[in-house]
Parts: sequence; structure tokens; C-alpha cells
Amino acid sequence: MNFLFYLIPTVLILLLVFPIFAEVRVSFNPLFNRGVVALFVFRFKVMYYIFSFHGKYIELQNEKETKRQELEFSSQQFVLVEEFVKQVKQKTRLKKMYVFYNIGTGDAFSSAILCGYINTILTQFFLVLKSKRPTTSFCVYDTVSYNKTQCEVAGRVGASISFFDVAYSFLIAVILTRRKTKNQT
Repeated sequence: MNFLFYLIPTVLILLLVFPIFAEVRVSFNPLFNRGVVALFVFRFKVMYYIFSFHGKYIELQNEKETKRQELEFSSQQFVLVEEFVKQVKQKTRLKKMYVFYNIGTGDAFSSAILCGYINTILTQFFLVLKSKRPTTSFCVYDTVSYNKTQCEVAGRVGASISFFDVAYSFLIAVILTRRKTKNQT
């Protein structure tokens, strides 16, 4: 009967240690200045935003609200997020990275040449990443719009990380950010 008391801490520890499978999907069309970003955890949509850029501001909207946020790269929040991303990047196990694009310049020849250059650049980029992360799958899906002016780019990144790693990374990021701001004043 005493083993039931150990069951609750065991389940909590397992939840902290087992990986979370998350996927980020991003799509952007620079011709219309519209994009979508969505976060899926265990294939369930956690959040999504439709975004557009307006000068120094980014407008985020979903079915509940519309926010307008100023893009500033010197605030303490930005420094914290930058440090947090650095810490999480070290602990994340990348599973897949896909790039989709549909590009057309209105001229068939220049569209084909442009898409060939983009494919070459993306393939070289993926080769460098593959040498660092050999178990990750990388794919490029391209569509050439030969007689139409079009530009759509989308990406899909799947990764896994544990709750413990996220909490630990955030704690380290907060400590390092406070240390940096204390040294600057």
C-alpha cells in the first residue's frame, strides 16, 4: 500500500524528464506582407498568429485579439529572450526541418534560374546542418510559378525538449540577463 505514495512523485518526475514534441510552422508572403506562425505540441495546436509588419511595429492577430507590438532590439525583454533561445538551442533535439516555397517572377526563364539558385543555397545550408545534426531530416519542396508573379515561403521545424530543460534554460537566462544588466549600470 505504501507504493501508492511513490506513484505521484514518479509520474511528476517522468513528466519533467520525458521529451515534449513540438512543431513550429511559419508561412510568409512578402508581396502581401502577411504571414502565419503556429505552435503545435504533440500535434495539437497551442497557439497561432497572423502577422504583418508595419514600419517599426508588428501586428499580431488571432481569433481572440489583435495586438500591435513595437520591434525594439535593445530592451531587457529582448535580451532575456535572446539568452533563453541560446540556452534552449543547446538542449533541443531537432527532428525535422522542411522548407516550402512558391516563387515566380512573371518570366519563365528568370523564375527557373531564381528557384535553382534558391535550391542550391538551401541544399548547402542543409548539408552544413546535417553534418552537425545527422539524425535530422531536411527537405526542400519548391514550386515554380513560371508565368505569374508570386512569392510564398513556408517552413516547418519539429523538435523535442523536456520540461526540465525548458525550466532550467529559463532560469539560467534570467540569471545571465540580470548579471549583464547589473554590469552595464
